[in-house]
Amino acid sequence: MAAAEGDLIVSDSIDTHPDRDAAVTELLGALAYGQLRAIEAAARLIAVAPDAATADLAADVVSHEFGAYRTLHDDLAGRTEDPSAVMDGMKPFFDGYFDRAPLDDWFGSSVFFALGLPIAADFARAVAPVLDDDTAALVVEAIGGRERFEEAAVEQLRAQLVDAAAQARARQLAGDLLGRALTSYQEAMGHTDALKVLFADAAAAEGTTGEAQVKRLAMEVLTGHRRRTVSLGLEDLGEDL
Repeated sequence: MAAAEGDLIVSDSIDTHPDRDAAVTELLGALAYGQLRAIEAAARLIAVAPDAATADLAADVVSHEFGAYRTLHDDLAGRTEDPSAVMDGMKPFFDGYFDRAPLDDWFGSSVFFALGLPIAADFARAVAPVLDDDTAALVVEAIGGRERFEEAAVEQLRAQLVDAAAQARARQLAGDLLGRALTSYQEAMGHTDALKVLFADAAAAEGTTGEAQVKRLAMEVLTGHRRRTVSLGLEDLGEDL
């Protein structure tokens, strides 16, 4: 696959062996369960949407997230006889994130869909280069295919950042979301070595370790999040961006 600038570049021909197969299966199980929670989050948008037109867009989000879930689940089911068991293994880490998402009002929901949920798309794009072409395309399309909805969420949020108080609340919610995402990520990495296995070839090629590559992935996700907060005026532009 063609890697974007800044992505890890590995061979399009990625060796398949039992450890890699298990790691890919676990990754897909995690993403599939994450999609279930994304469906639930999107459905909650309908109740807090300010008008029918926005609620209609929220319904489109639900439809998209469900379609992405079915795609991931169908692929997962072709790899394991018990996809639900694989998904259950990562359930606590996603629940810890989504259960505390600020979805009780439109402002909080706007922050979540503009700045919280896109973290998953950043992750998908960062991990794609170490997957085989077909799996990479599936993951990026399923998890990273929310651009239209994310752009709408950004504009909805931007329209609500009318004063210093709104900006302060958005900044706090965004920081909380990022902190919880990183905590869940670290806890998941303590539970599984799937990403270390997937990044093993890239680590060997660069003379580093799988653990170092996993940390690098987290930094790529942080950079994407910060770019979005900067574009919304919630954070100052730094030299490292």
